[in-house]
Amino acid sequence: MTIFPKDPASDVDFSIDWSEWLTNDEAISSATWTIEPSDALGPTLGTETVAGPVLGVYVSGGVAGNRHKLTCRVATSAGRTAERSLTLRIMER
Repeated sequence: MTIFPKDPASDVDFSIDWSEWLTNDEAISSATWTIEPSDALGPTLGTETVAGPVLGVYVSGGVAGNRHKLTCRVATSAGRTAERSLTLRIMER
């Protein structure tokens, strides 16, 4: 799992490109973003973005020194599901 740095004061968009996973004529029908662990001082999820098969979400806040797992779970028009995750390392930049 790739680790991405995130400053606690920044509002940053993170995205996942699903194009290589999707089959011909298949589209993403729904997506759900989660962050773990989720607590009052942890990062918060904001606006979601969609650019074809590239899905993203803005993440803000967090406490320097902590790590969080950001996950996107999708369902497709073909009835398939998948999830991809990345690790956020909250750090002053």
